[in-house]
Amino acid sequence: MTDTNDHRSQEVGRDAMPDATELGPSISSIRRRWWMHLATVCLALLPFGILETALRFFAPQSMQDVAIDPYVDLQQLEPLFQLEVPTNEWKIPEHRMNFFRPAGFSAEKKDATKRIFVLGGSTVQGRPFSTETAFPVWLEMRLRAAFPNTNFEVVNVGGISYASYRVSKLITEVLQHEPDAMVLYTGHNEFLEDREYGELLEAGPFRTWLSSMSGSIRTVSWLQEHFKPDTNQASQMPTEVDTRLDHVGGLEKYHRNPTWRKGVENHFDTAFSGMVRKIKNAKTPLWICMPACDLIDTPPFKVELASEIPKKQLTQWQQSWAKATDDQLPPSQRLNACRHCLSIDPLDAGGHYMAGRLFYEQGHIREATEHLTLAKDLDVCPLRATTRIEQAVKRISTQENIPIISTPTLFDQRDANGNRLPDGIADPQLFVDHLHPSIKGHQILGTAIADSMIQNNLFMELSRPSDTHLIEKRYQALSQQHLATLSEAYYARGKQRLKGLRRWAAGRVGQTPEFDRD
Repeated sequence: MTDTNDHRSQEVGRDAMPDATELGPSISSIRRRWWMHLATVCLALLPFGILETALRFFAPQSMQDVAIDPYVDLQQLEPLFQLEVPTNEWKIPEHRMNFFRPAGFSAEKKDATKRIFVLGGSTVQGRPFSTETAFPVWLEMRLRAAFPNTNFEVVNVGGISYASYRVSKLITEVLQHEPDAMVLYTGHNEFLEDREYGELLEAGPFRTWLSSMSGSIRTVSWLQEHFKPDTNQASQMPTEVDTRLDHVGGLEKYHRNPTWRKGVENHFDTAFSGMVRKIKNAKTPLWICMPACDLIDTPPFKVELASEIPKKQLTQWQQSWAKATDDQLPPSQRLNACRHCLSIDPLDAGGHYMAGRLFYEQGHIREATEHLTLAKDLDVCPLRATTRIEQAVKRISTQENIPIISTPTLFDQRDANGNRLPDGIADPQLFVDHLHPSIKGHQILGTAIADSMIQNNLFMELSRPSDTHLIEKRYQALSQQHLATLSEAYYARGKQRLKGLRRWAAGRVGQTPEFDRD
């Protein structure tokens, strides 16, 4: 009985097996079909490839033209450097000295010269002092100490109040001058100038991405050049920087505006990625500095409560805020008052700053960092790079495999009690105000960039001593010689500029005759 059942099951199994012709298309048939689809796609893209190649060959985009920015129109900006024929040097002309300091380089670069451009805002320039003590100077000295037989030209291209979209224009220009490397320090000045983002935010990320890609795709940029619409969505920017705080009552223009803030941060993302892409396409080595600022000693520059707070809750907030700011009360009671204020308005930058300071003074660093960072990010007048801007710098640098100098980590040298132990917050003693490093801070940053360049074999063809102590000894000697050349008047002017900068940041332009903007 068992044998009969087994025989029948085998017959059923054979009957259930499909014929080879019923197995569907063969592997070779699938491959042929796949290749046909691929050939169809390639054929469809062929006209575009031919057009792109033809435009790149017969109508190349001028290096003088900035890659089209979907947010702002900067086509009217003139080049920063002008050629002085008698000396055959490129120099920054006198009429640009309201925003830059003197800088220049030879029009004919010698083989033994290594040229590095450092671009950004007033931090690059060394404000409130000047280029003589800015980190590009210490970068050059460190490199000279490591390679004493090489001529280094480190050109300071730091513009006062220059945001990333203006720095991008400068990058397009200096790439024509044979740089051996470039350094970027940008991100703090993004909220200074007026521009509109409404229509561009509504356009969605795809159109913004397409516009930003025009610098890489010649067909897109050519179409934009020849078929511009009558109405331009991009904000028309003045030839030179014109910030809100440059005008009397400028601080009053800042209000809680999440839409505008998002537009500014998206604009930075687009501008910064475009800068990195341009430099990489030019095959120029690049170093990026993470912008750093003071969190501990810098309260928000402007605070606004939410407009929709009911009158009863507003009264409660006022009562709690009076307790939070009363330094005669115990810290625990003041913190409870801060918590109550933040429960009424979680986006209150002032409440977060007060809570952060109280936590910091008690040594609760994690809580302090959280609140102090929110105080910076929620500042109604953001004069420091927000967390989203910092994240964009890190993300883009990582994606493009660019060396990044973590300036906040470099400046993290003391804990809450002043001990030399990192606590995750940049040391406020290394800043002279809300974001400008002290001279010591500039020395630390310049040295770190130079050491990173050496460690990454930027100058492989140059011979240098393996003795790091010898390099340090030479660097200290060069530094002391340089500092000895600076007069007391240099430091006095820096202190005077610092007073002017503080009035400017507080929105008090025009209230004192000796005002010196930054």
